[in-house]
Amino acid sequence: MRKLSTLLFLMTVSAFAQLDDNTITITATRQATLQPDQIVFSVSVLTPQAAGLDVVLAMLPGTGVTEANLGEVYSNSPNALQWYFTLATSFLEASATVKLLTQLESQSKGAVSFYVQGTQVSQALQQSQPCSQAALVADARNQAQMLASAAGLTVGPVLAVSDGSAMPTAVRGYVLAATFVSLISTPAPTTPTICTAVVKFQLYSYH
Repeated sequence: MRKLSTLLFLMTVSAFAQLDDNTITITATRQATLQPDQIVFSVSVLTPQAAGLDVVLAMLPGTGVTEANLGEVYSNSPNALQWYFTLATSFLEASATVKLLTQLESQSKGAVSFYVQGTQVSQALQQSQPCSQAALVADARNQAQMLASAAGLTVGPVLAVSDGSAMPTAVRGYVLAATFVSLISTPAPTTPTICTAVVKFQLYSYH
């Protein structure tokens, strides 16, 4: 089975040396490229104006849709409401989800409808690829030593570290639910997690 995630590390480093106070600051960056592992469905429910959320959820049995999945509610007419939910499932569960939603659509005579909104990287996969500050500091030290050696200096202890990361965002694309298989059978767009550390080192002279 095609591997759902790949991890590629790309490291870039920039440096800023402050010779007057014998320090050097390095910005080290690693990029973890993650492949989406979930299909995102948009589910719509049409109800009378007086219907509450409990009535709407009762029309979606077995889907796992809860109040937390609710996105928007529109009043399409004086007598009707349109409820919109977002439902994410793994690639392995996507076929069963389509089958269930199709059944609910038929049973409700069109009151329930859905389409595939796109793909995304799950929170579980994001959290499985955390930023390693130790690795970033090591990258920064290696580069700092290369630059320091060229100036006849050596790198001392870390004086300061600041970091940050940019988590993957969902990949969106509007396609018909019937064509969702194409999202699984073809490589999904990858989304990057950017990990960055700005490290300040003390510099020492050889003499």
